[in-house]
Amino acid sequence: MASEIREAESWLEKGDEYLKMNEIDNAVDCYTKSININPQAAFGHFKRGTAFYQMGKIKQSIRDFTNTITLNSSFSFAHFKRGSAYLDLKQYYEAESDFDKAISQSPDFYFAYFKRALARLGLKKIDDALADFEKTIELNDSFSLVYQYRGNKYFELKKFKNAIEDYSKLIALNPKDAKAYISRGLAYGNLEQYRDALNDYTKAVNLDEKSYLAFNYRGMIYSKMKEFDKAILDYNQVLKINPNQEDAHNNRGIAHFVMKKYEKAVNDYSRAIGLNQKNPNYYYNRANSYFNLKDFINAIADYSEALELEPRFSAAYFGRANANTNLSRFKEAIRDFSKCLSINNKFLQAYVGRGNAYMKMRYYKKALEDYTLALEINPDYAQCFLNRGITFRTMGEEKDAADDFNEFIRLSPNDPNADRLRTWLHKMDFPVKY
Repeated sequence: MASEIREAESWLEKGDEYLKMNEIDNAVDCYTKSININPQAAFGHFKRGTAFYQMGKIKQSIRDFTNTITLNSSFSFAHFKRGSAYLDLKQYYEAESDFDKAISQSPDFYFAYFKRALARLGLKKIDDALADFEKTIELNDSFSLVYQYRGNKYFELKKFKNAIEDYSKLIALNPKDAKAYISRGLAYGNLEQYRDALNDYTKAVNLDEKSYLAFNYRGMIYSKMKEFDKAILDYNQVLKINPNQEDAHNNRGIAHFVMKKYEKAVNDYSRAIGLNQKNPNYYYNRANSYFNLKDFINAIADYSEALELEPRFSAAYFGRANANTNLSRFKEAIRDFSKCLSINNKFLQAYVGRGNAYMKMRYYKKALEDYTLALEINPDYAQCFLNRGITFRTMGEEKDAADDFNEFIRLSPNDPNADRLRTWLHKMDFPVKY
């Protein structure tokens, strides 16, 4: 019996040597021989389970860790290892249970608290997970991963200041971690602290000149700061590193669009679409560029593509309605404005647009209804008072027209139309109030 135990231990030692050399298959063979000689030795099952885990054979590792625990229920590291395997399989209840046992047996096992936090995130036990992250830090405040994961969770919860604190601690521990700067930059950006975000993205690109994400995010910040030339330079750098980065094509298109370089914007959006035909925003963005180029046919085609992909895309209905209006297709425009409003009944410009289309078709009462609805949303919308006033005047209701014209003059006293309206009011013997 003693000789068998020694032989089993010898095979374990050989397995350990193979494992150190990363010859995992040979290690598994040695551990299996040890188990066959002495199946009651918990450590043999544990070592083979560890080897299986390293090979990515998670279910086989769980079986060996279970055998380990059956033979030695107080083996806390076996519970930890099995919990880690369950975590990889997203079996969060089983993982949490194993980490509970590992912690109960080893209360200062900081990594078990960390892993349990991850299991609890999977179970949506957010407060419990955050408590475990805090306990991990209490036990080991130089463990950088905990700041990364907790920072990410705070970011997801939109607690950006908390996220920044954790990312800052992560950076203090790993000052050359470009991804940490990117993460903190994103949090600063969400707080509209654009200069701080810009600094972090710049640090990231200095640390990793191949980080297309850092260039892309910095470009987005430059765009928010209206420094579009700099934004385009960053998007160019992204595409130099990764020509198939669709976001960069789209983002560069947005910058070109804002700069009124609509043909360049169309080219950028077309490249984005070439990489991903399933994103409705790319078609919508290109449609807006075609619209500004007065290419209303292509604009309508792209708005329609966007709506095929996202049938409740109210802005695309609005855009297509405006393109149809410009082509004097007023019935089609009214249908699209109406669809837009069925999705979003607070879309002020859609009421105005539909009202204008009704005016063109001489449906004056319907036009009045839409202008009035728009004014209920924004009682200080000067253009709407002008449009409604013109509708009243067209219908021969001069008194109501005069009231609306006076409101327009009150809200836009220096508009070129204001003097013409004052002249009309004098001519019609209505008071000019402003």
